[in-house]
Amino acid sequence: MKNKIMYGVVYSQNLVGQTLGEIKNKLSKEDGVTAIEYAVIAVAISAMLLTVFGSGDGSFIKAITDKFALLSKNIKGTLP
Repeated sequence: MKNKIMYGVVYSQNLVGQTLGEIKNKLSKEDGVTAIEYAVIAVAISAMLLTVFGSGDGSFIKAITDKFALLSKNIKGTLP
């Protein structure tokens, strides 16, 4: 009888320790946090690219397009 009680106590201690370890591991996972961090970085990069290249009259793309159009016009003007 004494051995069965000791076995029960040791088994329950192991079970409780294992269960607490699993709960601790589940609480310490940071997969979701990492995904949120990557999303924030992607939004920041998108905002930066939109600011640099943008759209409208003052954008980088518009300035480059205008310069190439002017260059093309100047080159065409020099041909006989």
